[in-house]
Amino acid sequence: MRPHFKTKNSSYADFHRHASSYDYYKVKTMNSMKFQNMSTLSCIQIITIVSQQFIIYSSFIILILGLVGNILNIITFTSLKIFRNNQCIFYIIVASIVDCGTLLIEFITRIQLNIYDYDLTNISLVWCKIRPMIFHTCMMISLTTVCFSSFDQYLSTSHYYRLRQMSSLTLSKRLTFINISFWIIYSIPFGIFYQITSVTGCTILNQGFKFYFSFIHLSILNGVIPLITASVFSILSYRNVRHIIRLQIPIVRRRLDRQLTAMVLIRVLYLFIVSIPFGLFFIYTLNTSNNTNDSLRIAVEQLITNITSTFYYLNYAGSFYLYCFSSNRFRRQINYLLFKKIWQNFYKKILFKTTVQRNQIVPISKISNFK
Repeated sequence: MRPHFKTKNSSYADFHRHASSYDYYKVKTMNSMKFQNMSTLSCIQIITIVSQQFIIYSSFIILILGLVGNILNIITFTSLKIFRNNQCIFYIIVASIVDCGTLLIEFITRIQLNIYDYDLTNISLVWCKIRPMIFHTCMMISLTTVCFSSFDQYLSTSHYYRLRQMSSLTLSKRLTFINISFWIIYSIPFGIFYQITSVTGCTILNQGFKFYFSFIHLSILNGVIPLITASVFSILSYRNVRHIIRLQIPIVRRRLDRQLTAMVLIRVLYLFIVSIPFGLFFIYTLNTSNNTNDSLRIAVEQLITNITSTFYYLNYAGSFYLYCFSSNRFRRQINYLLFKKIWQNFYKKILFKTTVQRNQIVPISKISNFK
């Protein structure tokens, strides 16, 4: 048997065979990477479209329902005699008014950006500075008013006479004036530090104020302090209401205190529920903001941000529906106001008058004159 020796030609053949196999695997790898990139891009596009559609539809729904609910709050609490001159109701009316401002400022901007691809804050420097001032002022006034309403319910249901005497409409008006004045002055730095850039649009350029905005304003002033304050006084109010029958208070006042305490408690509980997801994800984004290379992760995070922020803004749109859910008495009062008072007056003044005019008998003299 002849021994096999590798010749020069056989070595060239092996080299070309290995080279061709290497090129094959290289092309296959490049094709698989290209397919993965295409699939990643398609996933990013799908997530972006879902996020955009979610923003559009949720903005319309929350804006309409929120405005209707807050307007019904204002009409109900200003029309019924039982709610007049009540300090807790005064806080609820103030919160409903500023909640309308919060919804209009936030969701009209969202709708313009996602439907028409038009954001006035990136074009007008004046609006870039005024919008965050108005938005954060309304938001902080609303949160502080919720805290004041829970504090007032604690005072009005207290077992101690001196604390009950502190709960008055005069005190509510003074605290509301301080509340509005303080947050208007507080919002002035937002108008100073917001600027327009060609890359990020309307944003905060000053790093010191950006740090303050993220860790102090959003985390503490807009999160921890309102949640703790409102929760503590709501729980104390609920404990007082359970023993309110022992106090020498008229039965009408007891029923009203129970109703208002239930309404304030459900509002605070809802604020706590909608704030937790937004706060947790905000902490996550602060810790991962430096990694901006993964486009898929950024798209997913943007979708989650839209969901949690929209869920958070339900706090400014859902108070009326929460009151209807928590209080059977409030539902009866709404039914009486809308269908028995407002609708009957509207029917008597408009519809009934029009019907009578149509059915009137015209005198013969007028008919002859008309002919």
